[in-house]
Amino acid sequence: MIYLFLIILLLFLVFILYNKTRKNFVLCLMYHSIDSEKNKGGIFIDEFEEHIKWIKNKKTFKMEELKGLDYTLPPNSILITFDDGYKNNYTLAFPILKKYNMKATIFLNTKFIEKDETYLNWDEIREMYESGLIDFQLHTHSHQLTVKDIEVLAFYDNESSPYFKRESYSLFFDGSYDEKKDAKKLNGLPVFKLRSKISIPGYKPKKDFVEKYRKIMELQEDNMSEKEKKEFLNKLFKKRKDEFFDKISEEQFRKTVEFEILENKKIISEKLGKTPDCLAYPWGHRYKGNRDDIKKLGVDIFITTRKGVNSLNLDKNWIYRVSGDDFESFDEFKKELTDGSGAYYRKLRKIFIKK
Repeated sequence: MIYLFLIILLLFLVFILYNKTRKNFVLCLMYHSIDSEKNKGGIFIDEFEEHIKWIKNKKTFKMEELKGLDYTLPPNSILITFDDGYKNNYTLAFPILKKYNMKATIFLNTKFIEKDETYLNWDEIREMYESGLIDFQLHTHSHQLTVKDIEVLAFYDNESSPYFKRESYSLFFDGSYDEKKDAKKLNGLPVFKLRSKISIPGYKPKKDFVEKYRKIMELQEDNMSEKEKKEFLNKLFKKRKDEFFDKISEEQFRKTVEFEILENKKIISEKLGKTPDCLAYPWGHRYKGNRDDIKKLGVDIFITTRKGVNSLNLDKNWIYRVSGDDFESFDEFKKELTDGSGAYYRKLRKIFIKK
């Protein structure tokens, strides 16, 4: 028994040493919105350019190039990605990428293209793609959500992220979200624990949910605290779950997954004359079924939001990323570029080492 313990201890020490001293690895940066002002929800444009300028001597690759490289990258490589497909990826990020001749991939939600002014249009997408610098890949058609647990966590209000409101809208209302007209429609509605529609089946509020909910809340005392509202609603929804929610069946879920990926794939293929085969999980919520179900839909590479670096020999089933949106300082960004620790080590470090 003592020998087994020593072997396990030795392996653990080797694991720590490897993660602390690793030099050859691939960092995959993830961005969303590039903003012309600070504190708007994305990364400020000057900070983004600072990032790109600092890594300008690294080798960059588009996702569509990985298969031809046998998923193996040379030392000093880095991957740059953007999720969703916001218009500022064209107006603000693209000029900077061109300036430093850096390649990147945008994972595109096709539902909002030319239907929402905060997103790209096809002329902009084609221009970026034809530049040879920017690739476009799968992020599902709608990026929408399902209710995982019927437990009220908070309430939508004026401080709620416009991106979160947009993608929550279809839970409660039909049609497309218009930020100018619809932002306040969600105010006061409950926020549940949510997951991507292609992650789990989950629940969907019934068609009359909002009407019933508003009537019930009108009858409650105005001076109820948020905590009291949550407690009241959680008891109500637990007791009358079937009155307020539809459970999504496995068959409905399968059809949703197929539609979200195949529609996303079809539109990009038709518009750009290419076959996208890389999927960035919406919200980072991976599919909880067998990954082969997704592979059968033509997906070859899977990208997550789980934090960590990748080997030079990429694992196409699980490409880790680091959020470029969230660095508190440029020094923190520079430090990240030298941190060769993988996802599991980072998870352990987060548990045992407090900042």
